[in-house]
Amino acid sequence: MTVKELFEKYCTKDEWGYCCHGHGIKLTPASEEEIKAFRDLCDKYGVEQRVVSELEEYYKQTNNFFDYFKCDEEDLFTWWEDDDQRSIWLGCVDCDSFIYDDITHKYAIGAAGDNSIGEYDTLMEMLESYLKEGYENGWNN
Repeated sequence: MTVKELFEKYCTKDEWGYCCHGHGIKLTPASEEEIKAFRDLCDKYGVEQRVVSELEEYYKQTNNFFDYFKCDEEDLFTWWEDDDQRSIWLGCVDCDSFIYDDITHKYAIGAAGDNSIGEYDTLMEMLESYLKEGYENGWNN
C-alpha cells in the first residue's frame, strides 16, 4: 500500500489535507533536490542503504513525517549521537515521537524517542499502526 492509500483508508480528508490524531496532514512529495539532500545526510551519518532506500521511497510520496521535519533537514539526526544512541527522528504528533533506531534496526513510536508505544520492522508497518489506532479511536475525523 502507498502512503496516500493508507491515509485514504484510515483518515478523513478535507480541503486542508487528511485528519490524523486530530491534526491536519498534507502529503507533499519531496523534490529531487530534497531527496538528494536526504541521501547526502544519510551518507554523512552512515545510515545503511536498506533504510535509506525505504525512507527515500516514503519521502518521494511525502517530504515529511506528520508535517514535522522535512526530509532534507539535519534535525532528523538530532538523536544520532554515538554508539549508544543512533536514531533518526522522523517526527512527532503531540507526545508521540517516530524514530528509526539504527542500533536495534527497528522503527518505533514512543515518548521522546523511546519505543514505549511499539516497535516495527518497516516504516509502513509503523505508519499503518498509528493511522489505524487513530481510526479505531475516532481521532482521524
